[in-house]
Amino acid sequence: MCGIAGIIADETALLNNIFPMAATMAHRGPDGEGFFEWNNVALGHRRLSVIDLSKLGAQPMHYLNRYTITYNGEIYNYKELRTTLQNSGYQFISASDTEVILAAYDYWGTQCLQQFNGMFAFAILDTQKNNLFFARDRFGVKPFYYYQIPGLFAFASEIKAFTVLPGWQATANMPKVYDYLNSGLQDHSPETMFNRVFQLPAGFYMEYDLFCGCVSTLQWFDIKKQTFTISSNPATDFRTYFNQAVSLRLRADVKTGSCLSGGIDSSSIVLTVNQLLQQQNMAAAQETVSSCFEEKAFDEQTYIDAVTTQANCISHKVFPQLSQLYQDLGKIVWHQDEPFESTSIFAQWAVFKKAREADITVMLDGQGADELLAGYHAYYGIYFAQLVKEKKYKKLLAEIKGLKKTGIYGNGFIAREFAKNILPGGFWRRLKKLRYADADWINTGKITRQKVNKQHTVTSFSYQQITNSNLPKLLHWEDRNSMAFSVEARLPFLDAHLAPWLFHLPVSQKINKGITKTIIRQSLANLLPAKVLNRYDKMGFVTPELLWMQANKPALLKDLENAITKTNGLITPQILIRFQRMVDGKIPFDATIWRALCFAKWMEVFNVQLTNA
Repeated sequence: MCGIAGIIADETALLNNIFPMAATMAHRGPDGEGFFEWNNVALGHRRLSVIDLSKLGAQPMHYLNRYTITYNGEIYNYKELRTTLQNSGYQFISASDTEVILAAYDYWGTQCLQQFNGMFAFAILDTQKNNLFFARDRFGVKPFYYYQIPGLFAFASEIKAFTVLPGWQATANMPKVYDYLNSGLQDHSPETMFNRVFQLPAGFYMEYDLFCGCVSTLQWFDIKKQTFTISSNPATDFRTYFNQAVSLRLRADVKTGSCLSGGIDSSSIVLTVNQLLQQQNMAAAQETVSSCFEEKAFDEQTYIDAVTTQANCISHKVFPQLSQLYQDLGKIVWHQDEPFESTSIFAQWAVFKKAREADITVMLDGQGADELLAGYHAYYGIYFAQLVKEKKYKKLLAEIKGLKKTGIYGNGFIAREFAKNILPGGFWRRLKKLRYADADWINTGKITRQKVNKQHTVTSFSYQQITNSNLPKLLHWEDRNSMAFSVEARLPFLDAHLAPWLFHLPVSQKINKGITKTIIRQSLANLLPAKVLNRYDKMGFVTPELLWMQANKPALLKDLENAITKTNGLITPQILIRFQRMVDGKIPFDATIWRALCFAKWMEVFNVQLTNA
């Protein structure tokens, strides 16, 4: 896991900017740096050593006197690919996965991407073709940004790398700002909240022709277009796929641990790791890091302890506090590059900080399972509406009965979800406005709003969450939080084989009788503690946001007033009324309050100028 940077410039003097670009990302690679210049191209790299810790794994790496790569990520199946390539005549001097990428690109061309099981963002310079090949992994676990002005094209792992370039001025991309402020939408398109800064979408590659300066972009992966045959025993198949995914992500030459929230996803990973280590006669105890709270409604220690006791783990716990969040907020925003949606980011930040303090370099995490397996409770209403449309009324009644039996939700939730997903959209929006006006706290002006199409099936909603509404921003947050502390986060549920298989499972293997993630519960029933197996609520990296805000009302009111001033009226005084009603308990918790505060901090940290939309 590393930080990459590159410059293509008309004036070679501009190539010297590669050094400060890489320096802004030193946290991504504290173990070394490297640079390479060829004609009007400069490549930079910051190294976090995880596989092949020797100097032979350093980058930019050269191959066959033709290719040079700067690469961020891990190819987990690099050993198997190395054997295939060696059988085809390729030779290797390092034990790194980086060299395997170069040989694979020479052998398969752009089709090499289909061979990789991993997370990656890289640039390969081909001095014979006089071009650059940029690629990003299937789900966008690893970031790739680019910035272009006349005479200069630059790319990097993080947006902050562009701030050192001549002529840089941070100006807000107002439509994307509105998407964030109003709906919490982020990373849902190639555009970012910075004008002239774009990201290569997940599952895409891009080629830059140095002769003409021409750029072409192609999608190489679409989960919807993958085909799978679901056997008569999917529970057994899941166990096989999942074990392989976790096992591959244990390949490292450094200390490895796991994030453990106490939910079924992270618990499944921890206990599978434990089982694999026992099979390999690995004596060292596994280590986990968890976010906990003194407020019992937000604390998951009872589930965490059940897992760590069973696996005999070394359990590290952190207790995030609002005072620490305020102290670190500017630093977190700087690392994130863009404002973020909720204080749950801070809980994750604290987990990775603790991992670094425990000298853990690689952390496994359960990201992606909810989007692939309909784990969020918003899926219930969509499933109900789908069953109505399909006239499967008997199944619908069974699902409602099962959901009520779990004791999580009653008739009010079920009625509200029916209304949201069955009533016409316009009518539902009018009902929402009975609580409070939509976007009444944003001076929208002429901003064009992003439209998110309403989804009517579990599968289509899952696809939307995976590609442009939920998973991309979660991966953004996790990458920045982990790399801020030079920790590599690995995500077994986003395995190249497991994830598409999960996506194409029948809905009945995801939600059944009101219980989510059916396939995991069936497959791992003998592995998970009963307390976790029979847990049906959903928390994750939560924080007691409302309690924090109620306890710090005067300070937050002052911050909101500053946000109104800082944004030159983009955020209106209506936000103060919403805040007052929320802390008084007249309306439910309102995430827009945090978005307003964080947006103002982002403007301050990056000196962002607002533009007329």
